[in-house]
Amino acid sequence: MPRFNMSRFKSLLVCAGLLSSLLGFAATGTAFAEAPNAEVGNAAQPSPQSGEQRVALVIGNSNYQSAPKLANPGNDAQSMAQLLNSAGFEVTEAVDLTRNDMVKAVQDFSAKITARGPKTVVMIYYAGHGVQLAGENYLLPVDAKISTPADLDGNSLRLVDLMGTLESIPSRMRIVVLDACRNNPFPGVNDAGRGLAIVDAPNGSIVGYSTAPGMEAQDGDSNHSPYTSAFLRRAREPNLPIEQLFKRVRLDVNDATEGRQTPWESSSLTSEFYFFGDTAVAAARTPDHSPIIQTASNLPSRSVRQAYDYVLSEASPDYYEEFIRLYPRDPLCDRIRHLLGNWLEATAWHKAVLANSPVVYKAFHDSYANSPYAQSALKLQAQPKAVPLMQFTRLTRSPAVNAANPGLSKDHMPMQGPSKIATMPGKGSFGTNTGNNGNGVGKVSNLPTKNADPIRVKTHKPEGTITPRRFGSGNGGNSSPRLASSQSRNSFNSTGDHGGFRH
Repeated sequence: MPRFNMSRFKSLLVCAGLLSSLLGFAATGTAFAEAPNAEVGNAAQPSPQSGEQRVALVIGNSNYQSAPKLANPGNDAQSMAQLLNSAGFEVTEAVDLTRNDMVKAVQDFSAKITARGPKTVVMIYYAGHGVQLAGENYLLPVDAKISTPADLDGNSLRLVDLMGTLESIPSRMRIVVLDACRNNPFPGVNDAGRGLAIVDAPNGSIVGYSTAPGMEAQDGDSNHSPYTSAFLRRAREPNLPIEQLFKRVRLDVNDATEGRQTPWESSSLTSEFYFFGDTAVAAARTPDHSPIIQTASNLPSRSVRQAYDYVLSEASPDYYEEFIRLYPRDPLCDRIRHLLGNWLEATAWHKAVLANSPVVYKAFHDSYANSPYAQSALKLQAQPKAVPLMQFTRLTRSPAVNAANPGLSKDHMPMQGPSKIATMPGKGSFGTNTGNNGNGVGKVSNLPTKNADPIRVKTHKPEGTITPRRFGSGNGGNSSPRLASSQSRNSFNSTGDHGGFRH
């Protein structure tokens, strides 16, 4: 594994910062891990005085036709939709969608964001299969049939298209949660990396992944995946800053899976957000980047575990290195070494794909010849990507529509199996099933905010075109993320500054 040449001064600063934080644990109370979980019944409800609009799209794909079925995404989506609805979100819940369904769901959701205005908080949750190839992430519909890498473009939804579309619509905040880092279900795509690839969150956004870059997540043995289970529990805590929510989820999942799964996030937020509590106060605050591990009891006998929880929650490569230096023989150090090595490799690969140059791909291969990305690096060295990583296709309605499927451009021709559409009103309201449009398995439901009027299903007029754009050039700002809480330092420096993680 490559190592860094840290200056003595910087090493001392990092060490002093880590140790002072650990010594601060002994001041009061008990460890964070011992804090009780808040129940939804005790959580403060969103403040109606805030005037904040909240909309969410929740997708759960379980019943794949040509890939292994997944046990939990349907349950995960249903519970997530209920959580968000109780948190004041107007929720569109969609289950077992074909590619045609997924594109249409994003198009309709984009129109909804536009209608709600620039003060809207937007959230997308996706559970299901997802793969990465050549540094790109793809979310897979239930009708995906993929025999070769070339099949991905017509049988999936590019994550960069989804993120770019959201960024191009003015809103206060964009939250994307992806429980999609499971194993690659298509053997024909044999040079895909494990899990999902790094994504730079655009300005005003946070992207949460169920596990670290290049690693695989578990579907879980209960009704929910480990990641979604932890998210559902932690999000109910009132007045919990969103970045601290993700840090707590990271610790919960890592502990529940005995270190096999470690969630991460890329954040470029400009304001604060609480799912429950004083939401008007949160909107006026800057994001809270402070550590979540503040106190500990009996420090001398628990220092290694407390140090582990601290560096894990902060997800800083600098802290990872310092932990390895301080506790090289502790069994927990093996987990940190694995996380650090995986992170450095994934970061270097992300920079190489952003540069998209034969010289850079060769440099990556020479440095990481045994990595899961090495085969892709050789292919891209011979023929770089025709479409740059950050160039996205905006998923909005096009005037060039298909008569049988209005709203879809020629670039998004329908797949087999139209969806079953149903309207599910919020609590205390009544709704009816709008009927089945065919023999498809997809189901889309609308959950209005609590006490709101039921949403009627209607046809939107075409508005805009599907146009290639540069990711980071929309109204949401440029891509300048803060990955967890620290810039990732990488020894793969021959590429120059081609992006990656910047403050």
